[in-house]
Amino acid sequence: MLKQTFGGVLWGITISLLLLPLARADATYEKLQSGPMLGYVTMSEVLIWIQTTGPADVQVQYWHKGDPEKRWSTRTVKTEKETAYVAKCIADEVRSNSTYGYEVFIDGEKVTPAFRTDYREGAPIPLEFSTPKNWRFREEGHRIFDFTIGFGSCAYINQEGGYDRLGGNPYGSGYEIFESIYEADPDIFIWLGDQIYLNEPDWSSWTGILQRWTHSRSLPHMRGMLASIPQYAIWDDHDYGPNNAGWDFWNKAKTTEAFTLFNGNPSAGLPDTPGVFSFFNYGDANFYLLDNRTYRDGVEHLKAFDREKDLLGKRQVDWLISALKYNQGQATEGYLPSYPSNFNIISIGNTVLGDNGAGDSYRLFDEEWQYLMDRIIEEGIDGVVFLSGDVHFSEVNTLEFIGGGKPGVPGKAGIKGETYRFIEFTSSPLTSGSFGGPETTSTRYDIFPGEMDQVKERNFSTLEFSGPLDDRKMTIKYFDTQGKLLNQKENAPDGTVTDASVIPASWLKAPREK
Repeated sequence: MLKQTFGGVLWGITISLLLLPLARADATYEKLQSGPMLGYVTMSEVLIWIQTTGPADVQVQYWHKGDPEKRWSTRTVKTEKETAYVAKCIADEVRSNSTYGYEVFIDGEKVTPAFRTDYREGAPIPLEFSTPKNWRFREEGHRIFDFTIGFGSCAYINQEGGYDRLGGNPYGSGYEIFESIYEADPDIFIWLGDQIYLNEPDWSSWTGILQRWTHSRSLPHMRGMLASIPQYAIWDDHDYGPNNAGWDFWNKAKTTEAFTLFNGNPSAGLPDTPGVFSFFNYGDANFYLLDNRTYRDGVEHLKAFDREKDLLGKRQVDWLISALKYNQGQATEGYLPSYPSNFNIISIGNTVLGDNGAGDSYRLFDEEWQYLMDRIIEEGIDGVVFLSGDVHFSEVNTLEFIGGGKPGVPGKAGIKGETYRFIEFTSSPLTSGSFGGPETTSTRYDIFPGEMDQVKERNFSTLEFSGPLDDRKMTIKYFDTQGKLLNQKENAPDGTVTDASVIPASWLKAPREK
């Protein structure tokens, strides 16, 4: 994908909504607080998110890169204090497989965002976005295209004035990682939770919640990344409320509203099932964005009262299974599903497969976890990949199940004697403090060179999808703050991953009845 512009994120212009003025940063534009940020991208429309410093009229103009003379304009959006002066502009005259330039106008004046002064000399950021290719049933052989996603979790942005932890070194650091993500240039980026860290002064009021979101989103280092790479997001405890908060958090209605306001997902929950879970498709991968907070129980005590513990809740799990089945990507019962795929990417804040001792692991919710895995196995879902964050270290985990031939019996789903494989890529943290997990586990899959088998420093990840449709593969890459490849193959040219970092789609294909 082509790099786009971000710019004028004024990290620290005071807006009257905030309790505490944000610190001033390098020179930028007085009416632009943060953004532009690309949200969801489809073949027919693209969301562009912008935050102003006060009430303003916001509009985006855009044009096809092959025909700059013809321009379209989004509807003008008036920003208001009650919604943090956020505008969501929809570019609805786009077509598939196309690249567009765009410009931002605030109160009729063009705003040209720029990189921070110490990155690329503060040059203007090229503002562009691209739409996905309409590839199914359009060409002989349904020629798929190669693409790359980026992902990561746990982004703590320090804030002075009594809002941060006391003592020791600041918890957040290495913000240049966002510029390394910009340089990596993935086609989309997925935040895997803890995109912000709500602190005690924040989560108890609408003003505090918006203040924290505004502070984090206005970081100058994020400008290029947000303006040029479509952003999708799930949440975890720190962008939901207090540490490890669940369904009983009293102010979750407001933090849900703020998460939806400050992100550009295509949807949030279902009419009869509230939450922030969502879905999107890109190429031959389906992406399921899960909500691990709205229905989450505590991990202790419930068993003693003969009550099953929930993480996702049955309605959300059943939605996930139903959507996976419908989108299976094979002709069944006389129809071809809407989004056939080689890969089903399930994003969730908690780790799912890893035997890593995490205190918030999905496996601690054992009955729901077993129900989910049994249903995926019984439905024969191909290419299941979990993306997770939360734990402040990164690793790859795999888990194999042997079919038991007894549907409905926990742990005995699937074709008897057949092997079902799943893989999980955990990426954490981006800028928060880092540490390592257990030295050895039963599920870790080592993709790193030498003695290294996990990442114990700040990092981000990319996942590349490549090859012909009938021989697709994924290539996982982990990078440090400066963009150095961490799973570099020894004695090989720079940028060459270890052999274990390449995973063929066939390895994750579910068995079929013979």
